Amino acid sequence: MYVTKTAPGYLRNLLPNSAPNQPDSFQHVLDDIQAKILPGVTHWQSPNYFAYYPSNSSVAGFLGEMLSAGQGGGVIQGTASEDVLVVLLAARDNVLRRAGKDALEKLVVYASDQTHSALQKACQIAGIHPENCRLLKANSSTNYELSPELLSETISHDLTIGLIPFFLCATVGTTSSTAVDPLLSIGKIAKSNGMWFHVDAAYAGSACVCPEFRHYMDGVEEADSFNMNAHKWFLTNFDCSALWVKFH
Repeated sequence: MYVTKTAPGYLRNLLPNSAPNQPDSFQHVLDDIQAKILPGVTHWQSPNYFAYYPSNSSVAGFLGEMLSAGQGGGVIQGTASEDVLVVLLAARDNVLRRAGKDALEKLVVYASDQTHSALQKACQIAGIHPENCRLLKANSSTNYELSPELLSETISHDLTIGLIPFFLCATVGTTSSTAVDPLLSIGKIAKSNGMWFHVDAAYAGSACVCPEFRHYMDGVEEADSFNMNAHKWFLTNFDCSALWVKFH
């Protein structure tokens, strides 16, 4: 059995600063795996390892395990609508464990009125009262972005009347107006109020692999979850909506 001797974080210095402009050959990809990935892998999926069991022993299997390791991880869903529903349910269950199941009628969701209608449908499925789905007005004065000031005021009001703000959905590239919500400022508002912060970047997120568009992701580190659809601008076959969460 091979036990890695590399230091934690060694791979970060080997990664390029941006995605390539031209595709690599498959041989180059294999060479990178051999030279950069495998030296950092402890090969416990080996018959020479006493705890060996033959699961996930295919190339696709162990690559998936490597990509999903750590505190957080990702999963491929069918659509962004599924992504939003999954994280909304996770956020709901998380807060109900603390507040008690009888608090369901007090839970409040926040987003701009430019947000995809999938959020409202997810709220219906999750049992969130329709009046507690706050779709805050956005207009041309803010380029149809969600206003941090309006969000903060609305949350403060809801707290004073005994409601429980628990979920904020931001959008990178709204369907109706291509607006990008200010992730950093509203993410900090969500964090200060103990809310789950989700970023829906269904179609525009893929563009942010380009250095010239990365500023649209400023503040994404505040997110508890993030989704983008590879089956849109990445030209991947449907269904391939990538969902990432910060903590399992």
